[in-house]
Amino acid sequence: MKGKIVVTGYGVKAPNTNDIAEYIDNLKNGICCLETVTDLSPNGETTIIGHLKGGLEEFESNKRFKRLPRATLLGIASGKEALKQAKLSDLTDKKVGIFFGISVGAIGEKLFHDSIIHVNENNYRNVPITFSHFSNYHSITAEIAHNLSIKGITKTITTGCTSSLEAIQDAMLYLKSGIIDVAVVGGADSLVNKMACFGFAKTKSIPINQTLDVGAVPFNQNSKGFAISEGSGVIILEREEDAQKRDIEILGEIENIVSNNDGVHIYSVEESGEQMISALKEVVGGRRPDYINSQALGIQLNDRIEEQCSKRLFNHNVPYTSIKSMIGNPYGAIGILQVISSLISINHGFIPPTIRTNKDGYEEMNIVTETEHQEVNEVAITNHGHGGNNACAYIKRHK
Repeated sequence: MKGKIVVTGYGVKAPNTNDIAEYIDNLKNGICCLETVTDLSPNGETTIIGHLKGGLEEFESNKRFKRLPRATLLGIASGKEALKQAKLSDLTDKKVGIFFGISVGAIGEKLFHDSIIHVNENNYRNVPITFSHFSNYHSITAEIAHNLSIKGITKTITTGCTSSLEAIQDAMLYLKSGIIDVAVVGGADSLVNKMACFGFAKTKSIPINQTLDVGAVPFNQNSKGFAISEGSGVIILEREEDAQKRDIEILGEIENIVSNNDGVHIYSVEESGEQMISALKEVVGGRRPDYINSQALGIQLNDRIEEQCSKRLFNHNVPYTSIKSMIGNPYGAIGILQVISSLISINHGFIPPTIRTNKDGYEEMNIVTETEHQEVNEVAITNHGHGGNNACAYIKRHK
């Protein structure tokens, strides 16, 4: 089948962001949703995180939900919001697929850690019956599907921080082939703890003993890493003709997603950026988007690759911005949150800023540091994941 794949609903949970209304406000006003903490780093140093405070109260009174990983609850909440906006309260007469990108899953949950200790101590009695599901990423997607009353195709994509963007890529193939009529596509991850801090501190990927003025700041040569955070996002995808038959508001078009891999040993780094440049070049196709919704996050290697993309493909003439300056990097959920922020910018007429940066070391780039109110019709997205995957998307106003 040919035709456009369009978005008819979206929902979010992110640091200090409980729903789409708050997401719009935070993006438009350049609100920093990050904070410094000292209780997660190896020796009590400061580091920077993004944490969702509240927003999951609907699950607190039900014992069944208390047995679920936090990422699952985030995904359920975002999915409900997206389906409500899409006016899809009853899915029984439609062929529905759900596709979720998950990078770290439930591996940060206390139950998971305690279970491993019990196993190592040969303490079988104290291993909870839920342990196997906390070990299985797909159990998160399956439970989200159950709570959204979806029984059709159910897929989990795990490619690091590109997971949810590549989930959209897979969903589009199912929609275009006619196998499904509606795709519920999302990403959810929650790993804001000592496990994350210790692991990324070892690779010198997070800012230790840096303030919010310089730490986890995209496009600033003084930043020493990214802000670990949590979040989820869900979009509803349909074929254009099906959405028009339902007479539902179309929020935008996902024109294309291109992905590849750096193709290097996982314990090495790829510094040339050739694969990212290749993916972005292919998805842009010689056009000039209104701006680039960038993967830049405060890690110098990643941000310098973005600089190369800007120079080689656009001669620094296209604006770049990174929402990670506001919400950090919630692992596999970041791609879908970038997509939703791009759709918001199209529908509300502004380019969200890269806050907190003074562009030190990136002066030649066209970086948006204050909200720019203007018509937005086309946005390109860049995304890079642990393990070397690159994914780029092209988002358009529906016409």
